[in-house]
Amino acid sequence: MIIKDGVIMAGLQLQMREVLIAANSIWKKHGQELAITSGLDGVHSARSMHYYGYAVDLRTRYFDAITIKIIVIDLQTALGFDYYVLFEGNHIHVHYRATI
Repeated sequence: MIIKDGVIMAGLQLQMREVLIAANSIWKKHGQELAITSGLDGVHSARSMHYYGYAVDLRTRYFDAITIKIIVIDLQTALGFDYYVLFEGNHIHVHYRATI
């Protein structure tokens, strides 16, 4: 697993560990190393779960469109309803559906 320079992981909530474990396995299945491109850092929408440690962004630039769709489905299936998985054009965003 690669953490992009500048990504802040300190403060990431325990629920996100499940995301990283599942994503790491899925990326390996598709022949790539998982790269985290955002944790608690970056600029996001005002209500973003990133600011609370309940979201991560994952690199997808080395996958084609079909593989990305498969990965989103596989990751959502692995994580279940408590998590939200979305391809946002240049990365996959995953957040825990926390009530804060």
